[in-house]
Amino acid sequence: MSAKTRAILSALVAFIFYSLWSWWVNSMASDDSALVLRSALLQGSYSALMTVTFTALLNWTLSKMKCHKRPQIAVLPPLALQSVMVVVLNLINNTPDVAATVAPSILMTGIYGFIYAHSLLKTPEYICKYKLEGDEQFQSDSSATPPSAP
Repeated sequence: MSAKTRAILSALVAFIFYSLWSWWVNSMASDDSALVLRSALLQGSYSALMTVTFTALLNWTLSKMKCHKRPQIAVLPPLALQSVMVVVLNLINNTPDVAATVAPSILMTGIYGFIYAHSLLKTPEYICKYKLEGDEQFQSDSSATPPSAP
């Protein structure tokens, strides 16, 4: 399956799952069916778009932090951005139960991010080629040294 197909399929699954989740939790918190439907469409659309965006941001931050002692922290900037955006969008929308609507999205994005980062760090493109001070795990090229700081 190509990367493009995976991205489209992931976005579609995110849209369906989070639309249904938002509709369910907000229908218990409000009798305004138009607001509940709008909240479901907002959460589903946002989740589909953020699935693709989060992955692209994570690829970028991980490429910049792959030689850090703890490269998995590259998940934190895209996760923080996603978390703030989903809360703000739902507050603007007057979503009846913001916490119940966004909590699964933030939790699952965090879990996905750490698993995805862990798998990327095993690929050649994301393996640090420089020995880090005090770190015994590095690419087999022992002559490689990190670029000097400006």
